[in-house]
Amino acid sequence: MRTIFTIARNDLFIFFKQPGNWVSVVVIPLLLTLGLGWAFGVGEDSGPEKINADLVIPVETAATQRFVTRLHAVNGSLRLCPMDNDAENACNLEDGQAIPTVDQALLRVQNGRTAALIVLPPDFATEREQAIDNSSPIAYYSLEDPTLPSPILQSAQTVVQELNGTDVAEYAGMALVDLFDELAEQEGQTLFADAAARENFAATYRTALVRRMENQPELVNFTATAPMSEDTTLQGFEQAVPGMGAMFVMFTVLAGMAVLRRERSDWTLQRTAVAPVSRAQILAGKAGAYFVLGMVQFLVIFTVGAAVGIPLGRNAPALLAVMAAFVLCITGLTFALAPHMRTIGQAANLERLISLTLAPLGGAWWPLAIVPPFMRTIGHISPVAWAMDAFQKIIWFNGGLQDILLELGVLLGAAAVLFGIGVAAFRIDA
Repeated sequence: MRTIFTIARNDLFIFFKQPGNWVSVVVIPLLLTLGLGWAFGVGEDSGPEKINADLVIPVETAATQRFVTRLHAVNGSLRLCPMDNDAENACNLEDGQAIPTVDQALLRVQNGRTAALIVLPPDFATEREQAIDNSSPIAYYSLEDPTLPSPILQSAQTVVQELNGTDVAEYAGMALVDLFDELAEQEGQTLFADAAARENFAATYRTALVRRMENQPELVNFTATAPMSEDTTLQGFEQAVPGMGAMFVMFTVLAGMAVLRRERSDWTLQRTAVAPVSRAQILAGKAGAYFVLGMVQFLVIFTVGAAVGIPLGRNAPALLAVMAAFVLCITGLTFALAPHMRTIGQAANLERLISLTLAPLGGAWWPLAIVPPFMRTIGHISPVAWAMDAFQKIIWFNGGLQDILLELGVLLGAAAVLFGIGVAAFRIDA
């Protein structure tokens, strides 16, 4: 064991003696992690933004007011201009422009200042008879692709269907009341004492219909789960820290392929074999050195996470277990490939290829949750995906060792297979 420790310590001393390695292990990872963490955390204004839509109402009536109220209720992300404009001029209205005309509003759509224009007709229904007989359409203007669903158009259509449904139901209901009233008169009876009583019944009936329409149950009840942290910048680091950690561990550890090739070419490895050490001790010492380098790389980057406030300490054993399993897996991959490298350049190029392929494929650059399902399946070819799954369970969902047994099993199983291949292929001679 002492011999293995001595070999590993000597390799680590040689590695950190070179200033360039400090830059690659500490400086560059720190800068990239900080940059991506702040980039992923887009700030307090993240999330769905308001969509501007101009609404032109030639004549304001009770019906137009109901239309506006229901449109706000159906789609809360709509900002109806100019009525919803604020002190910061969120509607992008020109100075002194309170209510744009239809022509001005059309120009605003064409110039991209607003997403759509809705124009209500002057004779927008105020009574049920007008609702049934009115043929004036609601005008809708937009640059959207007509073959794709439009949230603004769908919202407007939903409101129109609701209001039309209310009007038609009222018209049909009152027509039925009129029929019963006529039948009652034929029998010498009356349903209403006078016209005022009938109008009072009609108003009550309409109010009940409107209330029932507005209070109908939702088809889908969507509830967003609360994030572990409310700070969106912190959430950005919760993706960037483990992602950049996994990627730079691969860069650091896989660089061992080129180092081993250089040691064979320089006969450094062969001179080590002359000493009273076994082949297994040399292999264990070399692997141990790169395992330590990988863990140092992880700890450097996760220190950034701790500094910005990611609560890492509550699950430190689980985090260390994932780090160790991933580093063992990448170390095993290094020693499985190193014997097959013929030149230092070939080893260096393969290191970059593997790192820059497995990192994004496995979700180091972005969460796999945002990619299509088939890409998530392909992504789990990469050990990065299994490590990121485990990190997310720990950091995002406060998981423990019992929650990441599958990920640890996959990483350790892959490490065992790769080390087996590496041991069988490892050789001292050039």
